Amino acid sequence: MASSLPVRILRKIAGIGLVLCGLFTLGLYLPSIPVLGEVGPLLMARFGPWLSVLAAIGMVWAFLRWKRDRNRSAMIVCAFALVATIGMTYGQFRQIAAAKSYGASIDLAQTFAATSQADATLKPETITYASHAGQGLPLDVYRPVAPQSAKPAPVFIYIHGGGWGAETLRQRQADLRWFSERGYLVMSFEYPLAAEGKATWNVTHPLLGCALVWANANAARFGGDPSRLALWGESAGGNLAINIAYMANAGTLKPACEGSLPTIAAIAALYPVVDPERMYHNPAPLINVFGRMMTTRYTGGTPAQYPDRYRTIGSATHITAKAPPTLLIIPEADHLVVPQAAYAFAEKASAAGIKARLLRMPYAEHSFDLRSGGIGNQFVRQAMLGFLAEHGLKP
Repeated sequence: MASSLPVRILRKIAGIGLVLCGLFTLGLYLPSIPVLGEVGPLLMARFGPWLSVLAAIGMVWAFLRWKRDRNRSAMIVCAFALVATIGMTYGQFRQIAAAKSYGASIDLAQTFAATSQADATLKPETITYASHAGQGLPLDVYRPVAPQSAKPAPVFIYIHGGGWGAETLRQRQADLRWFSERGYLVMSFEYPLAAEGKATWNVTHPLLGCALVWANANAARFGGDPSRLALWGESAGGNLAINIAYMANAGTLKPACEGSLPTIAAIAALYPVVDPERMYHNPAPLINVFGRMMTTRYTGGTPAQYPDRYRTIGSATHITAKAPPTLLIIPEADHLVVPQAAYAFAEKASAAGIKARLLRMPYAEHSFDLRSGGIGNQFVRQAMLGFLAEHGLKP
């Protein structure tokens, strides 16, 4: 009996979906292929467990169709579904093994329930710490949910990414809550966002310096200990976190306000833009336009036009022996911020006497950890937690 038109359409859609899933899975293992190499790791980071299951179901369905009808297209779909099933599953287990080698434990059940970072129920205390161009700059404070002891809590400060011109200080609320639940006084800093014709490279460091001055003066009234203060950020936020931490400890950070800066005890940076000039010259054929847009908006031009500006915002410029212990978490398949830049930075930092640790995540793309509860997110949270404890920042 012939299938109805809606059933045939659904079969066609399912078949195309399975073929695409197989193709994108190939991108995990062939990251130099345009589109496939970029989308594959992103799909695994966001939907990996479910894609493995659905691809396996699709493989069985396509095989049964081929066995019944000897339909060549069904066998092709089955082959691509097999590639997706094996490839996605293997990639995730390689990531789990990597996380385990770094001391993290991944809850597989939690990966199936991974959600966005948004948390509308979380109500931080918001304070305006400075102003720029007539607008207030806020910071959010998340008090420790369950203080671990009677002594003041260590302070963990987040600086968001977004290419210096996007996202907000509430980008990673689920992560901020996770650390506050473990006894940290958590803060999140906003900074002036760059836009076309509105470069902010020369004001961001001094204004974030004001935020640090505020944290140093006020952490105690929120239950925090400013003498045990660490920073973290991702992407452009990782660049800013490294720069202001290194400058603060070296005495070269000049806040745009009066007050004392804290000594930074540790820093964690996730896929940071340590070399903005290299980001501008990104070789990836599809994504390099974003690297050029982000860097030129932030600096006001190209490296050829403003080499001094790129040098100022480059993290290696601020390396000194006074810099705090630094954790770098790098996705090996990052197309936006090439991993080799972080590897070179880690070598320079270590050579200067900085306690630098670099952790690599295989088959992972930029922002691989933004799915709350996913493999990458569980790994990043635990890696940062362990690093903080190792350097005297345990609640």
